[in-house]
Amino acid sequence: MGIFLEIHELYRYRELLRNLVSRDIKKRYKRSTLGFLWVMLDPLLIMLIFYIIFAGIFGRTVGNYTAYVISGIIMWQLFAQGTKVASLAFINNRSLINKLYLPKSIFPLSVVASSLVHFIFALVPLFAIILFSGTRLSYDLILLPFVVALIFIFSLGISLTVSTLAVFFHDVVYIYDVLLLAWMYLSAIFYPISILPKKFLILMSLNPVYHYISLFRAFLYDNTIPTTEHIIWGTVFALFSFLVGWVVYLKNKDRIIFYL
Repeated sequence: MGIFLEIHELYRYRELLRNLVSRDIKKRYKRSTLGFLWVMLDPLLIMLIFYIIFAGIFGRTVGNYTAYVISGIIMWQLFAQGTKVASLAFINNRSLINKLYLPKSIFPLSVVASSLVHFIFALVPLFAIILFSGTRLSYDLILLPFVVALIFIFSLGISLTVSTLAVFFHDVVYIYDVLLLAWMYLSAIFYPISILPKKFLILMSLNPVYHYISLFRAFLYDNTIPTTEHIIWGTVFALFSFLVGWVVYLKNKDRIIFYL
């Protein structure tokens, strides 16, 4: 019952959630000259770097390599940026947690939600590249929110787990940073999985982010219905991460205030 009570509390504090999301976005670009434009420029510049380095290697085996790379980048950023910042969600908001009664899970949730806002605006350059390249978008695109919902749920579960553990073991933050770096290279963002030996394909199937990127590309880049494997694995990983995250958080939420 704890999870339902927490969700009910989050709904009661929905106005605070909106304010926290707005605060996170404004804070991120406060000192920037270009401001919110970086939401669209960031994936474009990363895509350009990957294109310069890897297009000569993988460009011949991947059609419309530019769209392939940027579609992987913005999905990766939706997950990685949200969970990385969320790892410090409780620590960075210790003053509010110590002074006010509120559902503490609102802090990692607000970070993941702000990452979702960034993702929505980052779709602009992706759609521009896809349309400019002459790729036709299909009606299957209406199913795209399903993929976004899966990676959002997965990211929230990871964020709850990592942010809770980081309160008691601060080294978790640094370990997670290193893990994210390795995770990125294992998610087929800038290379096709066809280049991998078969034995590595089994390991790839255990990578949740790879499934979400593949689902995203199927609807947006390949104009095809994704395979059942990606749908099943993506759903299983999302639900598992979500449940584990809530269990870890709920078992420790009353102790968090004593370690901040």
